[in-house]
Amino acid sequence: MCNHCTNPACLAACPTGAIFKREKDGVVLIDQERCKGHRHCVEACPYKAIYFNPVSETSEKCILCFPRLDKGIANACNRQCPGRVRAFGYLDDRNSQVYKLVREWKVALPLHGEYGTGPNVFYVPPMGARAFGADGEITDGSRIPLAVLEGLFGPDVGRALDVLRTERENMKAGRGSGLMDILISKKWTDRFGGFTNDPLVQS
Repeated sequence: MCNHCTNPACLAACPTGAIFKREKDGVVLIDQERCKGHRHCVEACPYKAIYFNPVSETSEKCILCFPRLDKGIANACNRQCPGRVRAFGYLDDRNSQVYKLVREWKVALPLHGEYGTGPNVFYVPPMGARAFGADGEITDGSRIPLAVLEGLFGPDVGRALDVLRTERENMKAGRGSGLMDILISKKWTDRFGGFTNDPLVQS
C-alpha cells in the first residue's frame, strides 16, 4: 500500500511532473497522461509501492480509492477487511480511530520513519506469539525479536508494545480498556473516520 507520504520521494524524483499530491486530502497520484515511464519514481520509493506497467508503459500505484473518498466512502481495503484490522481517517480528526491510535494512545507507528518521507500509513506493531525456550517450553518472550521490530518501526516500538500489553491485561482482568475497544471495533463503521457512506450499487 502506498504511504501517501507528506514528502513523497516519488514526487521529487519524477522528471515529468506526473506525480502530484492532492491539497484537500494529501492523496498522492500519478497522472497517467503525463507519465512517460521513466521509472525514477519506482527506484525512489523506499517502500516499493510503485510498479511499472509494461502494457501501458507507465508507473502505477495505490490511489487510496480517491473516487470513493470524494463520495464519502471509505477506501476498499479498509471497508472490506474481514478482520477489522484497518482504520481510516485524518490525523487531525480527534474522533477518528487513526487519531486515537497515533496521537492519543501512540501505539500506531510509521514504517521506517527514518526515511524522512513522512509516511501517512501507520501500523500497530505485532506483539507476536510466545516464543519457545531451549527445551521447547513456552516462554513469556515474543517470537519476533525486538530488534527486528525496532528495525521496522524505530526505537519507540518497545514503549508501544508495553502499552498494548498493559491494556490487554486490563481487558483480561475486567478493568476494561479504551485501546482494546478501538482495536476490537465492535461497531465496524467506527473504523472509517467519517467516510461511512455506502458504496454505490450499479444495477
